[in-house]
Amino acid sequence: MRTSHLAIRRMIAEEKSKLTNEQIFASPAYASYLTDIAEGVTKRYNRTCKVRTYWDERQEAGIACTDNRIIRVNTGNCLTQSFPTRALMADSLLGIIGHECGHIIHTNFVMLENYIQALQVGRFYPKEPEELSTVQEKSLKEILEHFEDKDEAVITAVSQIAHNLVNIMEDVYIEGRMCDSFPGGIRSGILLNNLRFAEDMEPVQEQVDKGHHDVFIIVNLLIQYAKTGDLNNLGGYRGRYLDAVYDCMPYIDDGAYDDDTRVRYDAANHILLLLWPFMESFVEKTREDIKNGTNKAEADLAEQVAGSSQMPSGKGKPAPGAGKSKFDPSAMKEEQDYLQEVLDYETGRIALEKTEEINEDGDGGISRSNDYAGAGYVSKAAEDMERIMNQLAEEAAYETYEEELTEELQEEADKIRYGNAHKGMHVHVNRMSYVDNSYMEEYRKVAPPLLLVSKRLQKQISQILKDFKEGAKLDNLPMGKRINARTLFRNDGKIFYKLRLPNDHPDIAIVVLNDESGSMSSSNRITYARAASIILYDFCRGLDIPVAVYGHTEERDVELYAYAEFDSIDNKDMYRMMDMSARGGNRDGAALRYAAERLMARPEEIKLLIIISDGQPAGTGYYGTEAEADLRGIKKEYSAKGIQIFAAAIGSDKQNIQRIYGDGFLDITNLEKLPLNLGKLIITQIKNKYAA
Repeated sequence: MRTSHLAIRRMIAEEKSKLTNEQIFASPAYASYLTDIAEGVTKRYNRTCKVRTYWDERQEAGIACTDNRIIRVNTGNCLTQSFPTRALMADSLLGIIGHECGHIIHTNFVMLENYIQALQVGRFYPKEPEELSTVQEKSLKEILEHFEDKDEAVITAVSQIAHNLVNIMEDVYIEGRMCDSFPGGIRSGILLNNLRFAEDMEPVQEQVDKGHHDVFIIVNLLIQYAKTGDLNNLGGYRGRYLDAVYDCMPYIDDGAYDDDTRVRYDAANHILLLLWPFMESFVEKTREDIKNGTNKAEADLAEQVAGSSQMPSGKGKPAPGAGKSKFDPSAMKEEQDYLQEVLDYETGRIALEKTEEINEDGDGGISRSNDYAGAGYVSKAAEDMERIMNQLAEEAAYETYEEELTEELQEEADKIRYGNAHKGMHVHVNRMSYVDNSYMEEYRKVAPPLLLVSKRLQKQISQILKDFKEGAKLDNLPMGKRINARTLFRNDGKIFYKLRLPNDHPDIAIVVLNDESGSMSSSNRITYARAASIILYDFCRGLDIPVAVYGHTEERDVELYAYAEFDSIDNKDMYRMMDMSARGGNRDGAALRYAAERLMARPEEIKLLIIISDGQPAGTGYYGTEAEADLRGIKKEYSAKGIQIFAAAIGSDKQNIQRIYGDGFLDITNLEKLPLNLGKLIITQIKNKYAA
């Protein structure tokens, strides 16, 4: 199967235009990109982390969480997907990663766990609040009485509200630290998310009309203030909720920007006392749940409180060397205003109005501009996303091409006449269209020493091939048509020379056919076969020699595995060979005939077929003298057609293979020398062709 690079580029462009948000942002490539960002951020503080992505568009689905090592991001979250452009979505995800990295670097997980556990048993942490207003003193007294009575409803409700208050201030603190330390895409993403978060919150009056719990309305206003430093009260609400928020603001300001975690927890406790008078309906709902065994109050919390997301969990304290906070919220105002303009521009819509007619004005016509540069907002994250989109489109195009190639290989296999020995057998061709990253990782582990062997083999004949490509004068020959006058003094008669004209490429094609029968698992045979295939593949690729690598076994059908193909274009064949393994039986004749036919279709003059096997054929009804006779017949048939077949025996069955393949038998006693000896075989064939 052959195709042009222009056709591939068209395929890539088509695939790119069809990519959905889910295909882009939930892809392994994007997860790897986010992991690179997260690792780059956390390694500065000697912390490590990985990013795992998933896609969940449900309204109630979470956004992200971390256990101090793994960051799990829902790339389909409603906040990110609410942005109108993919560029802004990319920045949103970058902000989410920055937020979670902030927890890994700056959150005191030990103290957080202590705070939650203390409240769950009816105790304030790190200490009972002091320096209280009259309202706070009254609230503290009432709460302590409920704690003393082990009032489960109060303890549960207070714990949940306090949890949210700590979450608010911890989020503001770690985001401030991250914005200060990472003023690029991380800061832009965090600020974008906060602006969108505040915009999407329901107005106060709307929350009141929906019957939200009083305390939830105030918590939402506190979240809005903490996220943006302002209150977006579109409905012009005036009343006790705002009064309570104004009373809480100083604690938010003091606790959210202090490096001492205890200050934030103490501030949360003081705010909790201010909110206690508004908690009656929530406590009663909780009490009803405990009585009925339901969780409606918790469901209300998830539904009515904006961003009541999962708090980080894990162990450990803030990273050493994180330093002191230098964050100045006012310094972010200019960038925040600019991002607000971007959001307004991208999401702005003209209100619908009733019209009577359409006015026609102007001369009409069509004009074109190639200089349009967009709305002016282009971020680094958007550029990275574009690169990932290109990568995904390439992978999809190559995968489609490989699927078409596999179909073509199967069609060719179906056309081959395998002879009476294989009558009724079906030959099935297998080829990976998508190569998983695990194969690439395994290849990188084993490849370095093997590629060194390949490079040494290439070096041995590099000059021969160079002379062949560029042309050369072969001197001191014992016979020929041209005499070199300068060598007439020689007594050995080597006085002739000849000129060789330049050629474009080596006139040789190679197929490597691997036995993948179950017995290949013994004594690391399949490992050596895989190593030999990797070396030969790299050797041929390095010398521009067309090469294909196959494996074969017999299950119910004859299973052929096309690891490397002549016409492959995705440059992943070396990784496909990592799938080579010991499997079932081996119906060698059918596999040998298929491989030989693949070589017959090649235009090269020298056609070399190398078989790597551990013994005699052992398929269903295919064994013994009849099977060996079939193999001898196939070798004789294709040798007459110009294909040179060599069989390398692995293990103790050398006599069997020598009996079958005769002069094409290679005695490989030392398995470790298998790759080297096979490489030398190819070198000999090339020298015989080009150095004679």
